[in-house]
Amino acid sequence: MHVILVTLGTDGDVFPFIALGDRLRSRGHRVTLVANENFGNLATRHAFEFASLVSNDDTRRLLENPDVWHPVRSALVGARWARAALAQQHALIACLVHQPDTVLVAYPPVVAARLAQVQFQRPLVSLVPMPWMILSDASPPALGNLLKYPCLGWPGVRRALWRLAEFANNLLIGREVNRIARRIGLPPIRQLYRWCLSPQRIIGLFPDWYAPPQPDWPTQTRLAGFALYDGGRGQALPPELIDFCRSGSPPMAITFGTGMLHGSRLFQHAVQACTQLGQRAILLTKHRAQLPDELPPTMRHSAYAPFGQLLSLCAAVVHHGGIGTTAQALAAGVPQVILPMAWDQPDNADRVQRLDVGKSLSPDSNAAKLARTIESVMTPDTAARCRSIADRFGPQDPLELAASWVEEIAAQMRK
Repeated sequence: MHVILVTLGTDGDVFPFIALGDRLRSRGHRVTLVANENFGNLATRHAFEFASLVSNDDTRRLLENPDVWHPVRSALVGARWARAALAQQHALIACLVHQPDTVLVAYPPVVAARLAQVQFQRPLVSLVPMPWMILSDASPPALGNLLKYPCLGWPGVRRALWRLAEFANNLLIGREVNRIARRIGLPPIRQLYRWCLSPQRIIGLFPDWYAPPQPDWPTQTRLAGFALYDGGRGQALPPELIDFCRSGSPPMAITFGTGMLHGSRLFQHAVQACTQLGQRAILLTKHRAQLPDELPPTMRHSAYAPFGQLLSLCAAVVHHGGIGTTAQALAAGVPQVILPMAWDQPDNADRVQRLDVGKSLSPDSNAAKLARTIESVMTPDTAARCRSIADRFGPQDPLELAASWVEEIAAQMRK
């Protein structure tokens, strides 16, 4: 079986596909990763074949736009970006799926994968790392600015706004999708957001205690659990980072995502908040220019550290609410302070608050408010609840389960 993994985005969007591909390859299958160009080296490390879906230049142009992290304008920016590349992406994927033993495992936002699946009648599994992508009228995903505008937390308002977002999505990208659909002989596509999900199998890489299944979710949905892949295969924490963690009180881990190029103010406030609290900290970013030129002696910068090893050495995590960081913090049993901006981040922050293992805070908050919020989660009661949640991560391997479901769908479609 040839498994084609199709995704795009930052680490949190791509790492789950690499983790699943690793399991599928160990089960004897050929694996090709189709993703942003910058993940080519990681694909090679895992012995995958690789095809570039988005160039480094295109990725950089998207991430350099500050509106990509705006709670409303981000959807417009993302739709325009996706529309411009849709035809090229469809052509690439169509070239890869011509063999009859092909199975597509795709990220729902990559509409080109769904078009190619219908065109060539190949098995398709939608891999969904974060629950907000499975829309529900019964339990609509949380929205950005929930704390600033409390009415956005009302289910009826959230439902209406998601309906509006679906309409806007159809308007912004639907015309281009249907242009390609007509060319390959498909009928008009409506409700594009929901159509992108596979009618054969949807695998949620999160557990039911994090996102309980809803009565209006597609019946083909299965939940495997968090993947917990952090890119750290074969990599240990640098000795100097371990020494720093153990040389005093456990530090805070502070990160605003691998795709964040506009986090200077966020990091500045985090440094000020930790200084006010006398709290040691590790600042994680690939882009050192976002940090103050000189850090206090109680703080360290790290371009990268595998969270599966780092977070258990930390007192708490201040972050953006990406699903990868959220899941790793839950598994490590450490409190979280989340400053969500856009995409799935507000929904993840809302779920962490409902589990009572962290707090959500507007990214516009000043250092004093951030310090108070950090202090509010550093309590014995919160620590106990975090440990209780960490105990829910059982011995079952979610990736093995997901791999077996991919094989199952492939076998069913061959009959």
